Amino acid sequence: FETIQISDGRPVNIPLHNRRMNGSRKALFGRDDIIDLGEIISVPAEHRSGKRKCRVVYSESVHEITFEAYPGRTIRSLKIVRCDDIDYPHKFCDREELTALYGQRGPCDEILIVKNDRVTDTSISNIAFFDGSLWVTPRTFLLQGTKRAQLISDGTIIESDITVTDIARFKKAGLINAMLDLGETTVEIGSIIY
Repeated sequence: FETIQISDGRPVNIPLHNRRMNGSRKALFGRDDIIDLGEIISVPAEHRSGKRKCRVVYSESVHEITFEAYPGRTIRSLKIVRCDDIDYPHKFCDREELTALYGQRGPCDEILIVKNDRVTDTSISNIAFFDGSLWVTPRTFLLQGTKRAQLISDGTIIESDITVTDIARFKKAGLINAMLDLGETTVEIGSIIY
């Protein structure tokens, strides 16, 4: 599935969502045809103001497009959870493995997944770390996020290898996904629990 931000009635970042969805359709189902989400998403009148969430469920073709309000989540702390065998290259409706890891968060609001001592993603987003002058995102992501790709493309963030021990050199972390812009949801480094 794809989660697409609708901002005042306009779908955001459609070219990158198209690229990811069509790439997944090719990898998982052998489909070479291209679906353009910009041509098939029609935002209902009641979802044309503010920030809304559009969910597109697909396999070989698009099965369902739904819209809902986006209340957001408050995330102020992260629990580091290690899982060396996690693999999540496509955005699946079945999130059983991520849900199980999320269950290990304890009193924290969200998890930060570490694979082979490399920082990857949270259960709901990519992540970037701020060192006082630059935003840096792990090269070892689990899912190629559309917001992450956009921010790298426009030079707002850079990629680097980030290990668990590297985290301490940063000042804060920012969660990024289709619904979260960089800086919108940040966590102080001291609130990342090992």
